[in-house]
Amino acid sequence: MVESLTVIYDNRAIANLKSDWGFSVLIEGNTTLLFDTGAKPRIFKENAEKLNIDISEIEIVFISHNHWDHTGSIKEITNTSKNTEVFVPKGDTEYIEEKIGKNSTIIPVITPTVISPEIITTGIMETGVKNPAFEQALILNTKKGYILLTGCAHPGILEITEKATNITGNKLFMILGGFHLYKTKKSEIEKITDKIKNLTDYVAPCHCTGEKGLEVFKKIFKDKFIDCMAGTEITF
Repeated sequence: MVESLTVIYDNRAIANLKSDWGFSVLIEGNTTLLFDTGAKPRIFKENAEKLNIDISEIEIVFISHNHWDHTGSIKEITNTSKNTEVFVPKGDTEYIEEKIGKNSTIIPVITPTVISPEIITTGIMETGVKNPAFEQALILNTKKGYILLTGCAHPGILEITEKATNITGNKLFMILGGFHLYKTKKSEIEKITDKIKNLTDYVAPCHCTGEKGLEVFKKIFKDKFIDCMAGTEITF
């Protein structure tokens, strides 16, 4: 089972960490996996050190999509960790291969793929734009239920959530990550949030969700809204 999540990199941060546009989360349990790598290696390293995270213990790196703010630290991380497996959308294989350390192995993803008994990808989903053309998200099994982790949700946060519930056959316990609503009208965000409320108990939106998105999700989810940023630690 997945036991904890720690947000290392985000647009917002707790007092002693640095904020910057980007996203990265450490997943710990039976497997130590890093979801995305943030943008700037220096900030990633400083935040990780302050959170007492040993980068060399990372076994797997999961890349949601190819944007710079999610892949910027991958070379430094894979050069520090040992024999790391890197799960990437198939179309991004060459781009990521140019960036990773020599001891790492690229694993292209197309369909939902089991990474470990408690971790599965959604498989790639079309975004409707040229770059990134595809994005994948991650489903985690915890004692409290299933967690959906999203990088930027370019395919649509509702669409990703619906796919995750179809894969698990269950309502989610939590969705955490970027919801990509910062350019979306408030009225549309409200419609999306109303639908998502039936698919998950908790939400922890951050990164590219935007202020309007945070405001709407907080209003609708009330005490089941988690104010998420770099430094947020969640245990299960």
